[in-house]
Amino acid sequence: MRFVAMLCIWAMALAAHAADWKLLTTSTDLKKITYWYVDASSVVLQAPLIKANLRTAWSQTQYGPDNTEYLSTTYISYVDCSRRLLAFTANTYYSDFESTSAPVHQEDELPLTDLNFAPPRPGTPGEMRINYLCQSYEGSSSKSI
Repeated sequence: MRFVAMLCIWAMALAAHAADWKLLTTSTDLKKITYWYVDASSVVLQAPLIKANLRTAWSQTQYGPDNTEYLSTTYISYVDCSRRLLAFTANTYYSDFESTSAPVHQEDELPLTDLNFAPPRPGTPGEMRINYLCQSYEGSSSKSI
């Protein structure tokens, strides 16, 4: 009985921290559609950067490290709004589209000093992510955006 109560408390805590995935854009390739999301509940100002959890999902199976099959990935993104740069770390691969299955591959989060910040190409989902995250930051005095 005690185990069931603890399991219920854990499930409620997990639900309280559930991701709030907002679709930013999709690809135009109708044979293999790609979906790019941002977890609106994860966006945090860590001056001078913005940190957020992102997700990408595909309509067709992808192949990753060691030929691992997956349909979605989640990862941490850092954005430098003043310089319009983006970096990613802590990539986790999932076999399902929703990123709710057990991970099939995980990469550790790297320290900020080891990240490769780069400008996205104009018109790409990377640029859309920067626009979304930096617009979220404008005018916010809070650490949590």
